Amino acid sequence: MRYLLQILGLSALLCAPGTQAAAADPAGSKLSLPVQKMSVDLETGIVSRKGERGLCLETVSQAGPHKLVVRKNPGDDRPTVTVNGVEQGWVADASGRARMGALRLARDGSLAVLRTWKTGEKQTELLQDGQIARSWARDRSVKLLRYTTDAVLLLERQAAQAWRLNRYLRNPDGRIMAQAETLVDFGTCEPGRLRIAGDVLWAQLDCGAGEDTGIYRIDLTSGTIGTPVMSSRGAQFTKLPKSFELSRGQTVMDVSGTPAALRFFYAVSGLLLSQTGEVRACSSDAEGLQSWNQSYRLRALSSLYEKTGAEVFARLTLKSMRLTLAANDALQNRADPDGPQCGWSSTIYGTAPGERLTLMINQAMIANALTGSCKTLDNLCPQDLAKQIAETNACLARAYERDFDAGLGLYRINGEIDFRFAGKPAPWNWQIAFAGVLDALPDTDLKARARDIVGVFLDEWEQDENGGLWRYWPKGYYREKGLTPEQLSTQRYEDTGHAGITLLTLGDFVSGARAEISEAVQKRLDYLLDFGIATPRDLDGGGPQGDRWFPASGWSHYATPMFEDIYSAPVPGHSSADTLYAYARLFDASEPFQLTIDVYSCTDLCTREKELSYASLDAFMSGNPFFRISAETPGN
Repeated sequence: MRYLLQILGLSALLCAPGTQAAAADPAGSKLSLPVQKMSVDLETGIVSRKGERGLCLETVSQAGPHKLVVRKNPGDDRPTVTVNGVEQGWVADASGRARMGALRLARDGSLAVLRTWKTGEKQTELLQDGQIARSWARDRSVKLLRYTTDAVLLLERQAAQAWRLNRYLRNPDGRIMAQAETLVDFGTCEPGRLRIAGDVLWAQLDCGAGEDTGIYRIDLTSGTIGTPVMSSRGAQFTKLPKSFELSRGQTVMDVSGTPAALRFFYAVSGLLLSQTGEVRACSSDAEGLQSWNQSYRLRALSSLYEKTGAEVFARLTLKSMRLTLAANDALQNRADPDGPQCGWSSTIYGTAPGERLTLMINQAMIANALTGSCKTLDNLCPQDLAKQIAETNACLARAYERDFDAGLGLYRINGEIDFRFAGKPAPWNWQIAFAGVLDALPDTDLKARARDIVGVFLDEWEQDENGGLWRYWPKGYYREKGLTPEQLSTQRYEDTGHAGITLLTLGDFVSGARAEISEAVQKRLDYLLDFGIATPRDLDGGGPQGDRWFPASGWSHYATPMFEDIYSAPVPGHSSADTLYAYARLFDASEPFQLTIDVYSCTDLCTREKELSYASLDAFMSGNPFFRISAETPGN
């Protein structure tokens, strides 16, 4: 309750004299999503949906007579899941040591969910009512699309092979059978959003350059992909209020406009229409949701507030910050005596049930997002919040002091934890991210250490004709393994994902006088983008290629014209948190804003039925059909 009371103070703060005026939304206190039948009280942070209320109400869905509700309280490791009001304890039991996907409820009341492990064999498992129905090796990618009384539909891919839509039938006892029937082989096409209507699959596919990217209608009885019914990279499925009186069929919108408008559209759609009300901010970091999801969303929200002055972004930023701090281990009475008293521990990296590890990189991701967002909000960041963030940073610096190796000039991974790399020099993304934590402190010695760490990184930096290069580990790691300089030179370079984490903070140290570093990163970025959507895993072009390696997060700090152009349309994983941050960072409110949304109804063909046009940011924020920001009235 004390966390709710803290959030209740947001309205008074935001309305106080001298605070920045909201430039792009009405003086509102309620965010409403009409189609989803949900709202967020922006003063209290309470989310309401289909008769349910809560600070972190993640899911409310209906399947036949059965109702699924998923919610969390501040600091929860695991969600509370109920079906028809009865708690499903098996979900909590199955959570914690692996990442859980979205739950799917069938009309017979059965639940299915994917679980992905970060330790051991790193397998993915399909759970049905608490039982493992199917398992895939670590080289497989799996997405759960639909779960019915008859079957489960999964999107599957083995490394370097095509995506396939597979159907697993349920036997007369309701159990998912082991054998799959492939309904569609997508070949060279990369599937985006998919919709299933009877024997028809509606698919958003990227099948290469030209007119092969867009919306496809695929007959599931034959599985033939054919040609798109709408060719457009900006086309995507949507739902609109009934007041639009559209024809029956699949509703598709084709979004076009100026680069600034498109980047804002993709950023705000992902932030306000997904995880609406920052419902995952209640999570602990057991599954990495604070470090790898909420930290990016927090950065994105505060960035949009800074650029637009829209009050909705400030309110959601503050709610997220409050709840992230409330999820801290010490406040949840689960701090490990051997770990930081001020951190956010994870359970997915441990090797034993219930084991909690407080890894330095996770702490840095969370702490840097809190520090940066408070700074961005400026006088809207309350003094008590700023003080708590500063104290947390100082506490983290003290906690990891024992892991600093003065001889190396770098941090080591805690040697006393049960972790595969315990005692080894920490990877570069850990080092640079934690340098950001140190640099935020007033201690001049720690600030100097932060700069020295970056100096060691740049000493190991390499360049070739395609730009800057570095490896995942510092050279000290390889030397301690006994590698010779020749052997070290054959070790693979950093992957694009971890490189993006390093680049989130690197620019705070190397801007201005070290312009050549930025130029080398930009050259490397364009080199990667030349591969197309299926970018390589590693910086030098090595490793497998696929859209999962598409640059996001910190790469946006070194945006090139090519990168900016690509981010004026949907990119792979465009709703993931690190990509939303990239859209938000690239958005420039000073650039021209013109957005057009053409609405189509698709059956055998797609017919345009509506055109929505917005000549300004204010016009979109106040007049779009997806969300409304309004003042509360008595009785609402």
